[in-house]
Amino acid sequence: MSATGATRGLLAYDGRLSRVLLAVFQYFAVSALFLLTALPAIIVDQASGRVSHAGIWLGVLAALPIGPGAYAVLAGMRGFLIEGGYQGRVFRRFWRDFATGAVRLRWLWAGVALIALPLGYNAALYGGSDVPFLAVMAGGALVAVSAVAVCSASLQGAEGTPLEILTLALHAAAARPLAPLAHLAVLVIALAATQLPVFGANLVLFLPALAAWAVLTVNRLSGFDRKAAALRR
Repeated sequence: MSATGATRGLLAYDGRLSRVLLAVFQYFAVSALFLLTALPAIIVDQASGRVSHAGIWLGVLAALPIGPGAYAVLAGMRGFLIEGGYQGRVFRRFWRDFATGAVRLRWLWAGVALIALPLGYNAALYGGSDVPFLAVMAGGALVAVSAVAVCSASLQGAEGTPLEILTLALHAAAARPLAPLAHLAVLVIALAATQLPVFGANLVLFLPALAAWAVLTVNRLSGFDRKAAALRR
C-alpha cells in the first residue's frame, strides 16, 4: 500500500483515526452527562453550611439521580463494548438508559436513599471519631458495590421482583467474589484519581466512562456476567 493510500485509510470517515476520535468523544460525553446527574448533589454539598437535618435530607434527595446516572453510564459503555466502538446518538441513548434505570430499579434507589440517611446522620454526629467514620465508609462502600452488582445483573436481563433481582445479583457476586472486590477497587481508584494535582480535574471528564469500562471488563473476565445470565434462566 502506498503512503497516500495509508494516509487516506487513516483519515477516512471510518478509518482508525476517526474511530479513535469518536471513541474519545463517547467517553467524554457519557462522563459529562453522568456529572450532570451528580450536579444537584454537588450544588447542595457546596451550598450547605453547618450540618443540619434539612442539609442531610436535601443531600440524600439531591443524590438520587446519581444512581440512574450510573446505570446509564454502564449501559452506554456496555453498548460501546458490544458494538466495538462509537454507537452514535450518545445523548439520546444516555437519557433513555437513565429513564430505564430510574424506573426499572426505582426500588433500589429508594433503598439506597433509606440507607444513606442513617449513614449521613452517623457521619455528621460521629464523623470526628475514627471507628464510627470507618464504619460509615464501610457501609457506603458496601451499598455502592451492591448497587453496581444489581445494575450489572439488570443489564444482563435479570427480571422479577426487587428481592429476586437483588438476590440474583448478590448470589452472582458471592459466586464470583473477585468481581465485587474489583468493583470496589475501581471506585476507590477513580475517587483517588480525582484528587491528583493538576490532572485530577481533567480526569473527571473521562473517569465515569473509564470506571464503567473497567467494571464491565471485570464482569466479563471474572465470570460475573455468565453467572448472572445463568441464574436468571
